[in-house]
Amino acid sequence: MAKAKTKRKDKPDVAAYRERLLEQRREIMDLYESDVRAGQASTDEGTEDIVDRANNSYNRELMFSLSDAERQRLLDVDGALERIEVGAYGSCANCGRPIGEQRLDAVPWARFCVDCQELAEQGMLEPAD
Repeated sequence: MAKAKTKRKDKPDVAAYRERLLEQRREIMDLYESDVRAGQASTDEGTEDIVDRANNSYNRELMFSLSDAERQRLLDVDGALERIEVGAYGSCANCGRPIGEQRLDAVPWARFCVDCQELAEQGMLEPAD
């Protein structure tokens, strides 16, 4: 008796999510390159006014803080791409249950299901390595 192959409904369409993640990665890298160019362009040379220097300093600080958020997003996206490669994409990194398709549509780099994400936000999950 031959076993009929059935498509598992709990696994997402990884090809579509991979493309979205790669696009997100390209956007982050473009932002990063833009931030680097802007940071290099906003020097204090030739600026005599203390207010201008303060504004330039504030703008550099803002760019660096945005870069931190972009860097974290890039790590999240790269982690999701790695999970696709090893076949773990779409499964919660904590409990192993499938991550809902609506959640993956909204946050394709999600590591946790909604319940475990809430636990993580409350500090009740150990941080991943």
